[in-house]
Amino acid sequence: MVKKPTARKTAATPPQTLPAPSAATRGLISRLGLIGLDSLEPVVLASIATRSPLLLIGPHGSGKSLLLERLALALDLRWRHYNAALVNFDDLVGYPLPDEHGQLRFVQTPASIWGAQVVFIDEISRARLDVQNRLFPIIHERRVQGLLLSDLEHRWAAMNPPASDDEDEAVYAGSQPLDLALADRFALQVNVPDWRTFSEAHQEAVIRAPEGGADPLAAVLWLTAIAHTRELLPMVQAQWAAAIARYVRILAALLGEAGAQISARRAGMLAGNLAAVHAARLSRDAQAAIGDSAWIATLNSMPFAAAGQKFDDTRLLACHREAWRQAAASAEDPMSRILAERDPVVRVKLALAATGLPDGELTSIVTDALSASGDGARHALAEWLFESGAVERLSVVAADAVGEVYRDVACVQEVCENVRPNSPRHRVWKRLQQRLGGQPETATTERQCNLLTALFAADRLGAEDDVDAVLQRYAATQTHLGSATAAAGVSA
Repeated sequence: MVKKPTARKTAATPPQTLPAPSAATRGLISRLGLIGLDSLEPVVLASIATRSPLLLIGPHGSGKSLLLERLALALDLRWRHYNAALVNFDDLVGYPLPDEHGQLRFVQTPASIWGAQVVFIDEISRARLDVQNRLFPIIHERRVQGLLLSDLEHRWAAMNPPASDDEDEAVYAGSQPLDLALADRFALQVNVPDWRTFSEAHQEAVIRAPEGGADPLAAVLWLTAIAHTRELLPMVQAQWAAAIARYVRILAALLGEAGAQISARRAGMLAGNLAAVHAARLSRDAQAAIGDSAWIATLNSMPFAAAGQKFDDTRLLACHREAWRQAAASAEDPMSRILAERDPVVRVKLALAATGLPDGELTSIVTDALSASGDGARHALAEWLFESGAVERLSVVAADAVGEVYRDVACVQEVCENVRPNSPRHRVWKRLQQRLGGQPETATTERQCNLLTALFAADRLGAEDDVDAVLQRYAATQTHLGSATAAAGVSA
């Protein structure tokens, strides 16, 4: 197996000295009287500091509502708590009555949304679709019935995981996936851990936890951390904006390749979340690493769980690591542009043009490009590598691999096989003859014939359309190699 190249690490110099971190060592969330949830601290702190909508997802009894209630009380915020499964719209806005001028006004109640600084929508995944639609403008733009909620700063929600077929997960029959557009409006989406995943000591601490509530120092420590995070945020953005944008762009592409698309809005939210999470972590620890902040922000910014989409955290972690590896490469490093390039043909051309690139890294890039390309495309690439002389720069093993692929187009192939009339293989062979028969004998048609015959003999043409696809990829890659030469500044 060929070892993949590793990105070179570079040291970043802060634009100015960062303020000293808080002296408090105990977790901010444990100060609220909740055990085992301090890992959520940087995300919750980032949400409050930036006033970004926050969604907590977790099993019943995991402390979602209690965390938000105690947080609102500690910060002395006017808040409204609604159960989305039971709430009517009149509960939110009051009762509509015409005034003396014939204009509609709302008769407020102690529970109505007007004047609230925090709105907490519990059980949001149990809300009817029409209720979700009414909640949408509150979460997205702080408006209700088109009227701005000028006092509203924080929009929080909580839900159980949507119903799943996984036998290992708890079943919440009434919890439905959120409409994707609604889920996409929550900037931060946090999976609250089940207490059964805690250590034995933490489980016993949860059992013994008093009902008294928050630590008397909780309010001042939270307010200090929020102010400190807001102070640090512009500095983080100035220092890391380019790297964050590069990371998010690469991550979005990798997620797309893995079958998990994210919207442009979500990409923008992730960039903002990453900066905010890093500022929140720096407010507590001046040595916090930006790469760790990137993973925390990514893990808590994806809308997949709320929308009922399955995407394993292990695959997400793999995408994050590769994206951060590429984003962290120095601009002066020749690997920087190579790793950022998604097209395997251009990547090979850039690697060949780079000065000082170790042969091992070049070999790895070429091998990966051949593996990533389909039949036809990889044959055109192998043909170019062999005939341009670039194969001489590769290791013996890699050169042999290129030669094996090149042989399919360079050598005359013979096939002797009896096939049943009108069988799938017979139809593939007929398509092959149709595409090549009657064409003038040129070097190109000879190689196309060699290629298709070799693939047919190896049983790599499973259907008639595969013949056309191989020819198209072969021709397109040959053309692309010519254009890539000019783009990369490489002579063949």
